[in-house]
Amino acid sequence: MIEKEGQQSATYIQLRGEPYQKTVMGLNGPENIDDSFTFLSLVKNTDYINKLPQKISEVEHLLEPLTKKGGYYFIDSKLKHGKDLNFSEAFSLATFVFSALNYPVRSQLANRINNLSSDETHLLQATALLSSMSAKEGFHGLSSEEIAGMVAATIHLDTVVRIKSDKEITAFGGMGGDRGYPLNGENSKLFSLSTLAAIVLSTKTPVHKHHSYPNTSKVAGQSAIEAYGARSDFYTLDSFQKVLKDTNLIMTSCHNTRTLHTLSHLLKGETINHVIGPLSFTMSAESSLNAMVGVNEKIHPEIISRALEILNRQGFQKYNNSAVYFGTDLKNIPVEYLNAEIYTDSPELKSHIAIDEVAPPPYCTVAAFMLNGANIGSFILEPEDFYTPDELALIDLASLEIPNSREGILTANHQALTGKDLSKSMYLAMTTGLGIFLKDHINKEDAFDYESRRVNINYLRTSTSEALQNIMNGQALNKLEEYVKATQIYSGNKL
Repeated sequence: MIEKEGQQSATYIQLRGEPYQKTVMGLNGPENIDDSFTFLSLVKNTDYINKLPQKISEVEHLLEPLTKKGGYYFIDSKLKHGKDLNFSEAFSLATFVFSALNYPVRSQLANRINNLSSDETHLLQATALLSSMSAKEGFHGLSSEEIAGMVAATIHLDTVVRIKSDKEITAFGGMGGDRGYPLNGENSKLFSLSTLAAIVLSTKTPVHKHHSYPNTSKVAGQSAIEAYGARSDFYTLDSFQKVLKDTNLIMTSCHNTRTLHTLSHLLKGETINHVIGPLSFTMSAESSLNAMVGVNEKIHPEIISRALEILNRQGFQKYNNSAVYFGTDLKNIPVEYLNAEIYTDSPELKSHIAIDEVAPPPYCTVAAFMLNGANIGSFILEPEDFYTPDELALIDLASLEIPNSREGILTANHQALTGKDLSKSMYLAMTTGLGIFLKDHINKEDAFDYESRRVNINYLRTSTSEALQNIMNGQALNKLEEYVKATQIYSGNKL
Protein backbone atom coordinates (compact mmCIF):
# COMPACT_ATOMS: atom_id res chain seq x y z
CA MET A 1 0.00 0.00 0.00
CA ILE A 2 1.00 3.62 -0.44
CA GLU A 3 -0.06 6.74 1.31
CA LYS A 4 0.23 10.31 0.16
CA GLU A 5 1.64 12.14 3.15
CA GLY A 6 2.52 15.70 2.18
CA GLN A 7 4.59 18.19 4.13
CA GLN A 8 4.67 16.44 7.49
CA SER A 9 6.59 13.46 6.10
CA ALA A 10 8.74 15.34 3.54
CA THR A 11 7.80 12.77 0.89
CA TYR A 12 4.62 12.47 -1.14
CA ILE A 13 4.67 8.69 -1.42
CA GLN A 14 5.07 6.40 1.55
CA LEU A 15 5.55 2.70 0.85
CA ARG A 16 3.70 0.58 3.39
CA GLY A 17 4.08 -3.01 4.50
CA GLU A 18 7.15 -5.21 4.44
CA PRO A 19 9.99 -4.75 3.74
CA TYR A 20 9.56 -0.98 4.11
CA GLN A 21 7.78 -1.29 7.46
CA LYS A 22 8.53 -4.11 9.87
CA THR A 23 9.31 -5.09 13.44
CA VAL A 24 12.74 -6.52 14.27
CA MET A 25 14.39 -7.71 17.45
CA GLY A 26 16.68 -4.96 18.71
CA LEU A 27 19.27 -5.07 21.45
CA ASN A 28 16.62 -4.30 24.08
CA GLY A 29 13.56 -5.94 22.55
CA PRO A 30 11.30 -5.47 19.51
CA GLU A 31 11.78 -2.29 17.46
CA ASN A 32 9.61 -0.88 14.68
CA ILE A 33 11.29 0.19 11.46
CA ASP A 34 9.64 2.49 8.92
CA ASP A 35 11.71 3.75 5.99
CA SER A 36 9.57 6.87 5.61
CA PHE A 37 10.05 7.75 9.29
CA THR A 38 13.79 7.12 8.99
CA PHE A 39 13.88 9.45 5.98
CA LEU A 40 11.97 12.14 7.89
CA SER A 41 14.34 11.78 10.85
CA LEU A 42 17.33 12.29 8.56
CA VAL A 43 15.65 15.32 6.96
CA LYS A 44 15.29 16.90 10.41
CA ASN A 45 18.60 15.83 11.91
CA THR A 46 20.74 16.86 8.92
CA ASP A 47 18.97 20.25 8.60
CA TYR A 48 18.26 19.27 4.99
CA ILE A 49 15.42 21.75 4.45
CA ASN A 50 17.40 24.79 5.60
CA LYS A 51 20.42 23.77 3.52
CA LEU A 52 18.38 23.16 0.37
CA PRO A 53 18.16 26.79 -0.88
CA GLN A 54 21.95 27.04 -0.96
CA LYS A 55 22.21 23.72 -2.77
CA ILE A 56 19.71 24.90 -5.37
CA SER A 57 21.55 28.19 -5.85
CA GLU A 58 24.73 26.24 -6.64
CA VAL A 59 23.05 24.56 -9.62
CA GLU A 60 20.82 27.36 -10.95
CA HIS A 61 22.44 27.11 -14.37
CA LEU A 62 21.64 23.40 -14.57
CA LEU A 63 17.95 24.01 -13.87
CA GLU A 64 17.38 26.42 -16.76
CA PRO A 65 15.50 23.82 -18.86
CA LEU A 66 12.90 23.92 -16.08
CA THR A 67 13.06 27.58 -15.07
CA LYS A 68 13.82 29.39 -18.33
CA LYS A 69 12.50 26.99 -20.96
CA GLY A 70 9.37 24.90 -21.20
CA GLY A 71 9.89 22.67 -18.18
CA TYR A 72 8.35 19.22 -18.59
CA TYR A 73 7.14 19.96 -22.12
CA PHE A 74 10.59 21.04 -23.30
CA ILE A 75 12.26 17.86 -22.02
CA ASP A 76 9.41 15.63 -23.16
CA SER A 77 9.56 17.07 -26.68
CA LYS A 78 13.29 16.43 -27.01
CA LEU A 79 12.86 12.81 -25.99
CA LYS A 80 9.90 12.24 -28.30
CA HIS A 81 11.89 13.62 -31.21
CA GLY A 82 14.66 11.10 -30.56
CA LYS A 83 17.25 13.56 -29.30
CA ASP A 84 19.82 13.03 -26.56
CA LEU A 85 19.67 15.26 -23.51
CA ASN A 86 22.70 17.26 -22.48
CA PHE A 87 23.97 17.34 -18.88
CA SER A 88 21.75 20.20 -17.70
CA GLU A 89 18.66 18.78 -19.40
CA ALA A 90 19.21 15.41 -17.75
CA PHE A 91 19.87 17.18 -14.44
CA SER A 92 16.56 19.01 -14.87
CA LEU A 93 14.71 15.82 -15.81
CA ALA A 94 15.77 14.08 -12.61
CA THR A 95 14.97 17.18 -10.57
CA PHE A 96 11.50 17.37 -12.10
CA VAL A 97 10.90 13.71 -11.27
CA PHE A 98 11.94 13.80 -7.63
CA SER A 99 10.33 17.20 -7.06
CA ALA A 100 7.06 15.29 -7.54
CA LEU A 101 8.12 13.09 -4.61
CA ASN A 102 10.29 15.30 -2.40
CA TYR A 103 8.17 17.95 -0.65
CA PRO A 104 11.04 20.30 0.32
CA VAL A 105 12.41 20.36 -3.24
CA ARG A 106 8.97 20.96 -4.71
CA SER A 107 8.23 23.77 -2.26
CA GLN A 108 11.50 25.49 -3.22
CA LEU A 109 10.99 25.12 -6.98
CA ALA A 110 7.20 25.19 -7.43
CA ASN A 111 7.06 28.88 -8.29
CA ARG A 112 10.06 28.63 -10.59
CA ILE A 113 9.36 25.59 -12.76
CA ASN A 114 7.59 26.70 -15.92
CA ASN A 115 4.23 25.10 -16.75
CA LEU A 116 4.10 23.16 -13.48
CA SER A 117 0.79 21.34 -13.05
CA SER A 118 -1.11 19.99 -10.04
CA ASP A 119 0.48 17.44 -7.72
CA GLU A 120 -1.35 14.57 -9.40
CA THR A 121 -0.44 15.65 -12.93
CA HIS A 122 3.14 16.33 -11.85
CA LEU A 123 3.44 12.75 -10.59
CA LEU A 124 2.03 11.38 -13.85
CA GLN A 125 4.43 13.53 -15.86
CA ALA A 126 7.34 12.35 -13.72
CA THR A 127 6.34 8.75 -14.40
CA ALA A 128 6.09 9.51 -18.12
CA LEU A 129 9.62 10.94 -18.19
CA LEU A 130 10.99 7.86 -16.42
CA SER A 131 9.18 5.67 -18.96
CA SER A 132 10.56 7.69 -21.87
CA MET A 133 14.10 7.34 -20.56
CA SER A 134 13.60 3.61 -20.01
CA ALA A 135 12.41 3.23 -23.60
CA LYS A 136 15.38 5.27 -24.79
CA GLU A 137 17.70 3.04 -22.78
CA GLY A 138 16.27 -0.08 -24.40
CA PHE A 139 15.95 1.05 -28.01
CA HIS A 140 18.55 3.76 -28.53
CA GLY A 141 20.78 3.82 -25.48
CA LEU A 142 21.53 6.41 -22.84
CA SER A 143 24.44 8.79 -23.22
CA SER A 144 27.07 9.35 -20.57
CA GLU A 145 25.93 12.97 -20.29
CA GLU A 146 22.37 11.86 -19.58
CA ILE A 147 23.43 9.38 -16.92
CA ALA A 148 25.82 11.82 -15.25
CA GLY A 149 23.24 14.61 -15.24
CA MET A 150 20.55 12.48 -13.61
CA VAL A 151 22.96 11.15 -11.00
CA ALA A 152 24.32 14.61 -10.22
CA ALA A 153 20.84 15.96 -9.52
CA THR A 154 19.98 12.97 -7.35
CA ILE A 155 23.02 13.16 -5.10
CA HIS A 156 23.07 16.97 -4.91
CA LEU A 157 19.39 17.72 -4.30
CA ASP A 158 17.42 14.58 -3.41
CA THR A 159 19.92 12.78 -1.16
CA VAL A 160 19.47 14.00 2.42
CA VAL A 161 22.67 12.60 3.93
CA ARG A 162 26.19 12.24 2.51
CA ILE A 163 28.88 10.54 4.54
CA LYS A 164 32.47 11.79 4.67
CA SER A 165 35.49 9.54 4.40
CA ASP A 166 38.96 10.98 4.93
CA LYS A 167 40.41 7.82 3.40
CA GLU A 168 39.94 6.57 -0.14
CA ILE A 169 36.85 4.36 -0.10
CA THR A 170 35.64 1.65 -2.48
CA ALA A 171 31.97 2.05 -3.42
CA PHE A 172 29.87 -0.85 -4.73
CA GLY A 173 26.74 -0.47 -6.85
CA GLY A 174 24.81 -2.79 -9.16
CA MET A 175 22.07 -2.21 -11.71
CA GLY A 176 20.25 -5.50 -11.34
CA GLY A 177 17.72 -6.40 -14.00
CA ASP A 178 20.09 -9.01 -15.42
CA ARG A 179 18.83 -12.27 -16.92
CA GLY A 180 21.19 -14.73 -15.20
CA TYR A 181 22.40 -18.13 -16.38
CA PRO A 182 20.05 -20.97 -17.44
CA LEU A 183 19.23 -23.50 -14.72
CA ASN A 184 16.56 -26.17 -15.02
CA GLY A 185 14.42 -24.17 -17.40
CA GLU A 186 14.77 -20.84 -15.58
CA ASN A 187 17.53 -18.34 -14.97
CA SER A 188 19.85 -18.29 -11.98
CA LYS A 189 21.31 -14.95 -10.87
CA LEU A 190 23.82 -16.65 -8.58
CA PHE A 191 24.14 -15.07 -5.13
CA SER A 192 24.63 -11.60 -3.60
CA LEU A 193 28.12 -11.10 -4.97
CA SER A 194 28.61 -7.35 -4.62
CA THR A 195 27.18 -7.26 -1.09
CA LEU A 196 29.42 -10.09 0.06
CA ALA A 197 32.42 -8.68 -1.82
CA ALA A 198 31.92 -5.39 0.03
CA ILE A 199 32.15 -7.27 3.33
CA VAL A 200 35.29 -9.17 2.31
CA LEU A 201 37.01 -6.09 0.88
CA SER A 202 36.33 -4.09 4.06
CA THR A 203 38.76 -6.38 5.89
CA LYS A 204 41.43 -4.47 3.96
CA THR A 205 40.11 -1.01 3.02
CA PRO A 206 37.11 1.27 3.72
CA VAL A 207 34.03 0.24 1.73
CA HIS A 208 30.64 1.75 0.96
CA LYS A 209 27.70 -0.21 -0.49
CA HIS A 210 24.53 1.54 -1.64
CA HIS A 211 21.55 -0.67 -2.32
CA SER A 212 17.82 -1.32 -1.95
CA TYR A 213 15.20 -3.93 -1.29
CA PRO A 214 14.31 -6.22 -4.22
CA ASN A 215 11.93 -4.78 -6.76
CA THR A 216 11.86 -7.33 -9.58
CA SER A 217 14.21 -9.95 -8.09
CA LYS A 218 14.06 -12.34 -5.12
CA VAL A 219 16.90 -10.84 -3.06
CA ALA A 220 18.70 -7.50 -3.27
CA GLY A 221 21.62 -6.04 -1.35
CA GLN A 222 19.59 -4.55 1.49
CA SER A 223 17.57 -7.69 2.12
CA ALA A 224 20.74 -9.80 1.92
CA ILE A 225 22.59 -7.88 4.64
CA GLU A 226 19.50 -7.51 6.82
CA ALA A 227 18.98 -11.28 6.69
CA TYR A 228 22.07 -11.46 8.93
CA GLY A 229 20.54 -9.02 11.41
CA ALA A 230 22.15 -5.80 10.15
CA ARG A 231 20.16 -2.57 10.35
CA SER A 232 19.78 0.15 7.73
CA ASP A 233 17.66 2.66 9.69
CA PHE A 234 20.11 5.35 10.78
CA TYR A 235 18.58 8.62 12.00
CA THR A 236 21.66 10.86 12.01
CA LEU A 237 24.78 11.51 9.97
CA ASP A 238 26.78 10.71 13.09
CA SER A 239 25.30 7.20 13.12
CA PHE A 240 26.59 6.48 9.62
CA GLN A 241 29.99 7.96 10.46
CA LYS A 242 30.36 5.87 13.62
CA VAL A 243 29.54 2.61 11.83
CA LEU A 244 32.08 3.42 9.11
CA LYS A 245 34.74 4.38 11.66
CA ASP A 246 34.19 1.29 13.82
CA THR A 247 33.91 -1.30 11.04
CA ASN A 248 35.54 0.10 7.88
CA LEU A 249 32.18 -0.53 6.17
CA ILE A 250 28.96 1.41 5.65
CA MET A 251 25.92 0.20 3.71
CA THR A 252 23.11 2.64 2.94
CA SER A 253 19.58 2.29 1.61
CA CYS A 254 18.03 4.30 -1.19
CA HIS A 255 14.66 3.96 0.56
CA ASN A 256 15.52 6.16 3.53
CA THR A 257 18.15 8.53 2.13
CA ARG A 258 16.25 9.94 -0.90
CA THR A 259 12.79 9.93 -2.49
CA LEU A 260 13.47 9.03 -6.12
CA HIS A 261 13.27 5.27 -5.68
CA THR A 262 9.82 5.29 -4.12
CA LEU A 263 8.33 5.72 -7.58
CA SER A 264 9.95 2.66 -9.15
CA HIS A 265 8.99 0.51 -6.17
CA LEU A 266 5.45 1.85 -6.37
CA LEU A 267 5.34 0.84 -10.04
CA LYS A 268 6.82 -2.61 -9.23
CA GLY A 269 8.91 -2.59 -12.38
CA GLU A 270 12.25 -1.56 -13.82
CA THR A 271 12.66 2.15 -14.49
CA ILE A 272 15.63 4.36 -15.20
CA ASN A 273 16.26 4.29 -11.44
CA HIS A 274 18.27 1.10 -11.92
CA VAL A 275 20.84 3.29 -13.69
CA ILE A 276 20.67 6.26 -11.34
CA GLY A 277 20.71 4.27 -8.10
CA PRO A 278 23.97 2.31 -8.46
CA LEU A 279 25.90 5.54 -9.14
CA SER A 280 24.19 7.77 -6.57
CA PHE A 281 26.46 6.93 -3.67
CA THR A 282 25.68 8.55 -0.33
CA MET A 283 29.25 9.75 0.11
CA SER A 284 30.27 13.40 0.30
CA ALA A 285 31.38 15.09 -2.91
CA GLU A 286 34.96 15.43 -1.67
CA SER A 287 35.32 11.80 -0.55
CA SER A 288 37.57 9.95 -3.00
CA LEU A 289 35.79 6.91 -4.43
CA ASN A 290 37.02 3.79 -6.18
CA ALA A 291 33.76 2.63 -7.76
CA MET A 292 32.88 -1.00 -8.44
CA VAL A 293 29.73 -0.96 -10.57
CA GLY A 294 27.96 -3.90 -12.20
CA VAL A 295 25.72 -3.20 -15.20
CA ASN A 296 23.26 -5.28 -17.19
CA GLU A 297 23.02 -5.71 -20.96
CA LYS A 298 21.27 -2.40 -21.58
CA ILE A 299 24.34 -0.21 -21.00
CA HIS A 300 27.95 -0.81 -21.98
CA PRO A 301 30.39 -0.48 -19.06
CA GLU A 302 32.34 2.27 -20.80
CA ILE A 303 29.23 4.47 -21.03
CA ILE A 304 29.07 4.35 -17.24
CA SER A 305 32.82 4.88 -16.87
CA ARG A 306 32.54 8.04 -18.97
CA ALA A 307 29.62 9.18 -16.80
CA LEU A 308 31.77 8.78 -13.68
CA GLU A 309 34.46 10.84 -15.39
CA ILE A 310 31.91 13.61 -16.02
CA LEU A 311 30.73 13.55 -12.41
CA ASN A 312 34.34 13.78 -11.28
CA ARG A 313 35.08 16.66 -13.64
CA GLN A 314 31.92 18.57 -12.69
CA GLY A 315 32.73 18.24 -8.98
CA PHE A 316 29.62 16.33 -7.90
CA GLN A 317 31.59 13.26 -6.83
CA LYS A 318 35.32 12.64 -6.67
CA TYR A 319 36.35 9.43 -8.42
CA ASN A 320 39.83 7.97 -8.50
CA ASN A 321 40.25 4.39 -9.79
CA SER A 322 37.11 2.48 -10.79
CA ALA A 323 35.81 -0.57 -12.63
CA VAL A 324 32.47 -1.01 -14.40
CA TYR A 325 31.66 -4.49 -15.68
CA PHE A 326 29.22 -7.09 -16.91
CA GLY A 327 29.49 -10.87 -17.12
CA THR A 328 28.90 -12.75 -20.37
CA ASP A 329 28.00 -16.32 -21.31
CA LEU A 330 30.98 -16.39 -23.68
CA LYS A 331 34.31 -18.19 -23.29
CA ASN A 332 35.96 -15.92 -25.85
CA ILE A 333 35.17 -12.23 -26.25
CA PRO A 334 34.94 -10.75 -29.78
CA VAL A 335 36.65 -7.39 -30.12
CA GLU A 336 33.31 -5.70 -30.84
CA TYR A 337 32.46 -5.95 -27.14
CA LEU A 338 35.18 -3.40 -26.40
CA ASN A 339 33.48 -0.70 -28.49
CA ALA A 340 30.61 0.94 -26.63
CA GLU A 341 29.02 2.41 -29.74
CA ILE A 342 29.04 -0.85 -31.71
CA TYR A 343 27.70 -2.69 -28.67
CA THR A 344 24.85 -0.22 -28.10
CA ASP A 345 23.49 -0.83 -31.62
CA SER A 346 23.77 -4.63 -31.52
CA PRO A 347 20.99 -6.81 -30.05
CA GLU A 348 23.16 -9.85 -30.82
CA LEU A 349 26.03 -8.62 -28.65
CA LYS A 350 23.62 -7.72 -25.85
CA SER A 351 22.07 -11.19 -25.92
CA HIS A 352 25.26 -12.67 -24.44
CA ILE A 353 25.31 -10.51 -21.30
CA ALA A 354 24.12 -12.64 -18.41
CA ILE A 355 24.79 -10.78 -15.15
CA ASP A 356 25.76 -7.41 -13.69
CA GLU A 357 28.71 -9.06 -11.98
CA VAL A 358 32.10 -10.55 -12.78
CA ALA A 359 31.31 -13.70 -14.76
CA PRO A 360 31.88 -17.12 -13.17
CA PRO A 361 34.37 -19.50 -14.79
CA PRO A 362 34.46 -20.53 -17.61
CA TYR A 363 32.89 -17.28 -18.85
CA CYS A 364 34.48 -13.91 -19.55
CA THR A 365 33.88 -10.39 -18.30
CA VAL A 366 34.07 -7.01 -20.04
CA ALA A 367 35.26 -4.21 -17.75
CA ALA A 368 35.83 -0.50 -18.32
CA PHE A 369 38.36 1.15 -16.02
CA MET A 370 38.99 4.62 -14.68
CA LEU A 371 42.55 5.55 -13.75
CA ASN A 372 43.10 8.63 -11.59
CA GLY A 373 39.67 9.98 -12.50
CA ALA A 374 39.91 9.39 -16.26
CA ASN A 375 38.26 6.68 -18.34
CA ILE A 376 40.86 4.44 -20.03
CA GLY A 377 38.50 2.23 -21.99
CA SER A 378 37.34 -1.38 -21.97
CA PHE A 379 39.29 -4.56 -21.26
CA ILE A 380 38.69 -8.31 -21.29
CA LEU A 381 38.84 -10.33 -18.09
CA GLU A 382 39.15 -14.10 -18.44
CA PRO A 383 38.98 -16.68 -15.61
CA GLU A 384 42.73 -17.31 -16.04
CA ASP A 385 43.35 -13.68 -15.09
CA PHE A 386 42.13 -14.47 -11.57
CA TYR A 387 43.36 -18.05 -11.04
CA THR A 388 45.84 -20.55 -12.44
CA PRO A 389 44.40 -23.42 -14.52
CA ASP A 390 44.91 -25.82 -11.60
CA GLU A 391 43.02 -23.50 -9.27
CA LEU A 392 40.19 -23.05 -11.78
CA ALA A 393 39.77 -26.82 -11.89
CA LEU A 394 38.59 -26.63 -8.28
CA ILE A 395 35.57 -24.49 -9.21
CA ASP A 396 32.42 -26.45 -9.95
CA LEU A 397 30.11 -24.32 -12.12
CA ALA A 398 27.12 -26.41 -11.08
CA SER A 399 27.71 -25.31 -7.49
CA LEU A 400 27.29 -21.68 -8.56
CA GLU A 401 24.00 -22.23 -10.38
CA ILE A 402 21.55 -21.88 -7.53
CA PRO A 403 17.74 -21.64 -7.60
CA ASN A 404 16.44 -18.11 -8.07
CA SER A 405 14.64 -18.12 -4.72
CA ARG A 406 15.13 -16.14 -1.52
CA GLU A 407 16.03 -19.26 0.47
CA GLY A 408 18.43 -20.52 -2.19
CA ILE A 409 20.24 -17.20 -2.53
CA LEU A 410 20.58 -16.58 1.22
CA THR A 411 21.91 -20.11 1.76
CA ALA A 412 24.46 -19.62 -1.02
CA ASN A 413 25.48 -16.27 0.48
CA HIS A 414 26.40 -17.93 3.77
CA GLN A 415 28.26 -20.78 2.07
CA ALA A 416 30.32 -18.31 0.04
CA LEU A 417 31.20 -15.98 2.90
CA THR A 418 32.13 -18.72 5.36
CA GLY A 419 34.21 -20.86 2.99
CA LYS A 420 31.87 -23.83 3.41
CA ASP A 421 31.53 -24.11 -0.37
CA LEU A 422 34.94 -23.64 -1.99
CA SER A 423 33.54 -22.96 -5.47
CA LYS A 424 31.32 -20.16 -4.21
CA SER A 425 34.10 -18.69 -2.07
CA MET A 426 36.57 -18.74 -4.96
CA TYR A 427 34.02 -17.04 -7.19
CA LEU A 428 33.32 -14.40 -4.53
CA ALA A 429 37.05 -13.76 -4.24
CA MET A 430 37.19 -12.80 -7.93
CA THR A 431 35.04 -9.69 -7.42
CA THR A 432 36.86 -8.84 -4.21
CA GLY A 433 40.18 -9.38 -5.96
CA LEU A 434 39.20 -6.86 -8.60
CA GLY A 435 38.58 -4.36 -5.81
CA ILE A 436 42.01 -5.07 -4.32
CA PHE A 437 43.54 -4.63 -7.78
CA LEU A 438 42.00 -1.14 -7.94
CA LYS A 439 43.52 -0.25 -4.59
CA ASP A 440 46.97 -1.82 -4.80
CA HIS A 441 47.99 -2.28 -8.42
CA ILE A 442 46.07 -0.22 -10.97
CA ASN A 443 48.51 2.70 -10.77
CA LYS A 444 51.50 0.55 -11.70
CA GLU A 445 52.91 1.14 -15.18
CA ASP A 446 52.39 -2.46 -16.27
CA ALA A 447 48.91 -2.92 -14.80
CA PHE A 448 47.37 -2.91 -18.29
CA ASP A 449 48.33 -4.06 -21.76
CA TYR A 450 46.66 -1.37 -23.85
CA GLU A 451 47.30 -3.14 -27.13
CA SER A 452 45.73 -6.48 -26.21
CA ARG A 453 43.23 -4.80 -23.83
CA ARG A 454 44.14 -7.18 -21.03
CA VAL A 455 44.95 -6.76 -17.33
CA ASN A 456 48.22 -7.90 -15.73
CA ILE A 457 47.34 -11.40 -14.52
CA ASN A 458 50.06 -11.45 -11.87
CA TYR A 459 48.53 -8.47 -10.09
CA LEU A 460 44.96 -9.73 -10.43
CA ARG A 461 45.88 -13.26 -9.29
CA THR A 462 47.74 -11.88 -6.28
CA SER A 463 44.74 -9.72 -5.39
CA THR A 464 42.31 -12.62 -5.78
CA SER A 465 44.49 -14.89 -3.66
CA GLU A 466 44.51 -12.30 -0.87
CA ALA A 467 40.73 -12.01 -1.07
CA LEU A 468 40.24 -15.78 -0.88
CA GLN A 469 42.56 -16.00 2.11
CA ASN A 470 40.48 -13.40 3.96
CA ILE A 471 37.40 -15.54 3.36
CA MET A 472 38.90 -18.89 4.29
CA ASN A 473 40.63 -17.64 7.46
CA GLY A 474 37.37 -16.27 8.88
CA GLN A 475 38.18 -12.57 8.61
CA ALA A 476 35.21 -11.92 6.32
CA LEU A 477 32.75 -13.63 8.65
CA ASN A 478 34.21 -11.74 11.61
CA LYS A 479 33.77 -8.50 9.68
CA LEU A 480 30.13 -9.32 8.99
CA GLU A 481 29.47 -10.00 12.67
CA GLU A 482 31.26 -6.78 13.60
CA TYR A 483 29.17 -4.81 11.11
CA VAL A 484 25.87 -6.33 12.26
CA LYS A 485 26.65 -5.47 15.88
CA ALA A 486 27.64 -1.89 15.05
CA THR A 487 24.48 -1.26 13.04
CA GLN A 488 22.36 -2.58 15.88
CA ILE A 489 24.10 -0.23 18.29
CA TYR A 490 23.84 2.93 16.17
CA SER A 491 20.54 2.39 14.32
CA GLY A 492 17.21 4.02 15.07
CA ASN A 493 17.10 6.80 17.65
CA LYS A 494 20.00 5.50 19.73
CA LEU A 495 22.15 8.51 18.82
